[in-house]
Amino acid sequence: MSWSCGIVGLPNVGKSLLYNTLTGGSAEVANYPFCTLEPHVGVIPIADERLQWLGELYRPQRLTPATLQVVDIAGLVRGASQGEGLGNQFLAHIREVDLLWHVVRCFEEPEVTHIYGSVEPCRDAEIVEMELLLKDMETVERRWQVLQKRLRSSANEPEQREAELVELLREHLAQGQPVRSFPKPEWSHAVLRSWNLLTDKPVLYIANVDGSPSARQWYEQLCRWASERHAPVVPIALGWEAELLAFPEEERREFLQALGMEELGSVRLLKETLRLLRLVTFFTVVGGREVRAWLVPEGTSAPEAAGVVHSDFQRGFIAVEVMTVDDLRHYGSEEAVRRAGRYRREGRDYRVTDGDILYFRSAL
Repeated sequence: MSWSCGIVGLPNVGKSLLYNTLTGGSAEVANYPFCTLEPHVGVIPIADERLQWLGELYRPQRLTPATLQVVDIAGLVRGASQGEGLGNQFLAHIREVDLLWHVVRCFEEPEVTHIYGSVEPCRDAEIVEMELLLKDMETVERRWQVLQKRLRSSANEPEQREAELVELLREHLAQGQPVRSFPKPEWSHAVLRSWNLLTDKPVLYIANVDGSPSARQWYEQLCRWASERHAPVVPIALGWEAELLAFPEEERREFLQALGMEELGSVRLLKETLRLLRLVTFFTVVGGREVRAWLVPEGTSAPEAAGVVHSDFQRGFIAVEVMTVDDLRHYGSEEAVRRAGRYRREGRDYRVTDGDILYFRSAL
């Protein structure tokens, strides 16, 4: 089970720089539109100080973080929904991801060409959002036409209900509203997911800033614009962070402390991403061999979590033994957690919570 984030935005806003910063990759970064022709796909380890602490406690041979997949997609321009720029190729790649990282330029740099001649974050963000929405309108319209043909013959009750849903969704999109704000009936979630509508995906805006007063002003404008759409904004000085991440970890920490910063913008980005995707982290400890972090959706049952680790654990699931990282920190050892009555055995109905340490018991 894995989750993926697609980096979208206009050309020359810092998408490939973000990709390289997070993955340590080598996507081309150049001062011209569409220097990214094919999507780059990489894996991001999720920094988690709880995992580091567990590593110090257990001293395993391997310390394995949870990961996200990230896709760096070619820049989008006005008219992409009709094939302008890389158009349909770009939009096809977006359909496969779970969440959109929408990078918006909030810095002035004469040497970096802006495709529309000036820095206007809200306008730029609106262009991308509108192209995604127009593509969704095209998808929904095709589905509506198919259903209309069936209704004229002998449509069944589910198809009639779906036709009513499509009619309402057409009206919603025609008003310029994304699918994510559409009031979805409970039964419709699976149907809409199967269509892979672009504006149904959660979106997180990334303001690519520098230290100038104008960048601060543009960032605040973008925050107000995104707030109206109930979407979060994370500011990242990508040029600066890309350089800082090359420093040894201790030097990086000292530098951040000197600036009065607790964490990098890229770290905050990943935390906000997990919140939007509604993912929680649990940990497994395998003797002295490995301590590993895993991501699962909120509300995941113990057998389902076991299946993420290994399919045999789910098929032969008997029980799960549970303690939390917080309790282990507080009491200092597994034995002390047991003595305090904080180590427990749970069955199939147990729902995994963030920070659990799980030991699965299986018949296989």
